Amino acid sequence: MRRKCLIQGHEGSFHEQAMHNYFGRNTLTSVPCDSFDILARGLDDGIANIAIMAIENSIAGSILQNYRILREHQLQIIGELYLQINHQLMALPGQSLDDIKVIMSHPMAINQCLKFLNNFPNIERKEFSDTALAAKEISSKRKTEYGAIASKLAADIYNLEILNENIETVNSNYTRFFIVQKYNDHHIGDANKASIYIKLKHEKGSLLNVLNIVNNHGINLSKLQSFPVLGTLNEYYFYLDLEFETTDMFSSCFAGLKDICIACECMGLYKKANISVIEPLKVAMQ
Repeated sequence: MRRKCLIQGHEGSFHEQAMHNYFGRNTLTSVPCDSFDILARGLDDGIANIAIMAIENSIAGSILQNYRILREHQLQIIGELYLQINHQLMALPGQSLDDIKVIMSHPMAINQCLKFLNNFPNIERKEFSDTALAAKEISSKRKTEYGAIASKLAADIYNLEILNENIETVNSNYTRFFIVQKYNDHHIGDANKASIYIKLKHEKGSLLNVLNIVNNHGINLSKLQSFPVLGTLNEYYFYLDLEFETTDMFSSCFAGLKDICIACECMGLYKKANISVIEPLKVAMQ
């Protein structure tokens, strides 16, 4: 029996495509979840022991709620993946663009295709909870005159025809995904990246001291995100992504951070994704 993997969205979603890209097409069975909170609770309840979670997009930015979910549910990051997001306009076989009166998709997908959609002001736009679910709705209910914006995987699964390919406004559109599990304090031996949370005193130079420690250990800080501590004023958590050559470099740096931080927590040690061969992504991140 295949292992199960929780994904946000439904069969044919970009989360499922990310699962295929990371683990292989026929290795895991996806378990759809309507929200990231439901996904995290599925790990809590043992429905599956692994999950795929989007964390940031090169256009929309960080998905802030997911940092909260990672921490509140004590999830451990064990890997990461970048996936290019290409949106396709699809409909029932035999339909043409001239037949379409309503286009359905997730609001983020709609927003990422506005340049294309603005060419058709008479076509109604209908927000849906999930790109793949919009495709499934058209397929299962045989909705003529309806189109969906979703992935090529969704078109294949739900037997829809692609009317227009790659309709996203910006083609260098990438989403970063985390592969997560319930925290078990087991880290990948050849890891070269870590994600950590820290909490600092609200005083002059506290963040600078953190940056100095990271720099003095020869570690690259690839992400820094701040969050207010709920129910307090002028108190913040910071989320950091650290890249290094050896785990000993990270361990020494982490020990130094623990000495100056009110709280210091490692969310996971893992292998960083290889993005050096993805030319459009390099353009998007400049």
